[in-house]
Amino acid sequence: MIPNLPSHSRRRLRHQEPVHHGARAALPHLGEVAAALPEGVLGEGWEPLQDGRVLLGADGTPWGRLAVFSDSAPSLHGGVNALAVVSRPGRPALVAGAGDRGVVWLWGVADGRLRPGSPPGHADRVRSLTALPLPEGRVLVASGDDTGTIALWDPATGEPVRAPVGNWLGAVSGMCAAAVPDGRTLLVTATPRGAVRLRDPSTGEPVARLHSQGRPIGSIAAIQISAGHTLIAASDTQGDVHLWDPAVEDPQAPGAAVPLSNRALDDHGHRVALVAAVPLHDRTLLATGDRNGVIMLWDPATGCPVGDGLPADSPGSPLTAMTATRLHGRRTVLLTGSKQGRSLRVWEPETGLVQHLSLGRAVTCLAATGSGAIVGHDSGVFRLSIAG
Repeated sequence: MIPNLPSHSRRRLRHQEPVHHGARAALPHLGEVAAALPEGVLGEGWEPLQDGRVLLGADGTPWGRLAVFSDSAPSLHGGVNALAVVSRPGRPALVAGAGDRGVVWLWGVADGRLRPGSPPGHADRVRSLTALPLPEGRVLVASGDDTGTIALWDPATGEPVRAPVGNWLGAVSGMCAAAVPDGRTLLVTATPRGAVRLRDPSTGEPVARLHSQGRPIGSIAAIQISAGHTLIAASDTQGDVHLWDPAVEDPQAPGAAVPLSNRALDDHGHRVALVAAVPLHDRTLLATGDRNGVIMLWDPATGCPVGDGLPADSPGSPLTAMTATRLHGRRTVLLTGSKQGRSLRVWEPETGLVQHLSLGRAVTCLAATGSGAIVGHDSGVFRLSIAG
């Protein structure tokens, strides 16, 4: 559990109420900025990032602990662009991270140390990574770069499982894994040209088009709606959200995918920049975030907003990364990061509690683990374990 915060640090956002499971509460006016969000004690002068450092709340209450990943800062040269957590049955979890030079690194989640093996290099910057849990229990990693090359490799050995596949549609700006009820796991890829494809992992070849001609895709995520069945959510560069069901024969048919309420989006002027899955104890919600840090939660079964949203972040902290995790099957936390604001914000949707942490690092990407998050920034990678 996150330690109890004192009264001045436990203040909720204006009009903030907990999310009630099954409720379809109206959202407050999301343009309001929370008054006096509590700041972490770590500021711009925090140099260097220290392994084992405990993050403290404004009153000195322990909040979380850092594990700095070894050898990440000297070799990244500009930071890490993409992260993926690889959870393998019966084996320690791994983190794949990619920098600007087409190289992918593998670290152990528990100790933050580089793992042996050489994941396949790319000719250009790797922009996206995703773990692919296959039906037989094997977990692979897919990586995509600026030239459109898609590689599939085994994180246990770092070896490719097939030859890289070219993508004439351009750079691979986003990836996720889609489970369909027939037992398959498909690779979903998105490009700045607006093409979204379902691919067979064994060949890398497209098997369906989700978004054949459309606006460039800025963010993509898989939303689990039942065991073995996920929907695909994506935001485009004009702020619209798209939902597809990869299980239907014609991916353009609605299937189980229900469009988000345009009225709710328009009422709040919510132009979406990022999407993420939010696992709760009884279902998975869709989170959408705009550049100002406004977060809305949605039920993918109805397309309606759920509970109260999170108002904008502090000025000068535009949203650049978002992820959510359920802490060892207990509380759910949603984390947002800002590159310009050099900060993290942690929100518990079920209680409304918010913590704002100034890191002194430009947050570039986030990935979820069962005990917190992996944070990619402008000079390396660290694991943030939330006190429990």
